[in-house]
Amino acid sequence: MEEEDEADEISSEIAEEEEEEEVQQELPMITETDLPPAVLFSQLANENYLVGEAELKRWGELQEMISDGDLSQAELDALMERVEKAPGTDMYLDEEGFCRLAEAIDDLFEEVDEDEADKPKQPPQQEDIRELKEELLELLEDIDKIGQEEGRLLCGLDCTELEQERVLEVVGELEREPYNKVVAVGASGGGAVSQEALLGDWELLYSSSSTMKYNEGLSGLAGGLTRFGGLKQKIIGTKYLSDVEYTEQVIGKVGGKSFEVKITGDWELKTEISLFTGKPANVLSVTPDSVAYGPRRDKADHWKSLGPMNMLLLSYIDEDLRIMRGNTSTDTLFIWKRC
Repeated sequence: MEEEDEADEISSEIAEEEEEEEVQQELPMITETDLPPAVLFSQLANENYLVGEAELKRWGELQEMISDGDLSQAELDALMERVEKAPGTDMYLDEEGFCRLAEAIDDLFEEVDEDEADKPKQPPQQEDIRELKEELLELLEDIDKIGQEEGRLLCGLDCTELEQERVLEVVGELEREPYNKVVAVGASGGGAVSQEALLGDWELLYSSSSTMKYNEGLSGLAGGLTRFGGLKQKIIGTKYLSDVEYTEQVIGKVGGKSFEVKITGDWELKTEISLFTGKPANVLSVTPDSVAYGPRRDKADHWKSLGPMNMLLLSYIDEDLRIMRGNTSTDTLFIWKRC
């Protein structure tokens, strides 16, 4: 009887392993090369946001090293053994452990020629240094595509927690890049980004604001028989004016008729000491004035749904991409692309 139970248990374990392998085979191979470890981890991680042996098989560059004989399976196993595993597991890596594994693998192939070491380093090519930005845009496109297929709200307003974590991870890496004007200005001792960098028309690509999620948009007028259809922002600045205008599309679920909600107000870009870092931060302060839709025009001071936009930290900006974080909740993101 014990032998039968033991045989059943072994059969069950084999079936589970085969099922895991089948699920794993459905996931795509990550073929991009030279990705930052944190970005690579976000693409490989399973539903528990961990990486194990099965997930490593999706790392195309690693599998190519093994197949070419540059790295043996025994060497990989030895490196895995040395890296601290995720709490509560003995075979899975969290992000920190995976980054250490990736660095250990890179160290195996670091051979610097003495003559090459004496040569001045060439600046990276433009297409190389913008890799993280492209990674973020592709991630947002994938979220939007899946959202359309599943009937979700636009701009990631009801994306999954895992998708939200991955966006936050890539944004964190992107914000440290030298082509971020916020970083460049801080490094030069200037402190504040110029207001001219914000001027123009912007379209919201993504937001993780809990208030916007709850209200299904910015104004709170979407929901029921209507749905959120997107949000644009126009920032105007002259010697005498600092105006901001939000245009929200609200689309009818029956018939597809839509209407616009116009929210106008004043804006100011100022430097304040961050509550989280204790360092100077660029803060976009918006004072809404009116909300207009159809024939109605109301004062905006009673519209609580507008709160998330009133005070935001500028964490990243370049020629056509801007990222804002919540002033009191830095995990709250607003990602805008220039129209």
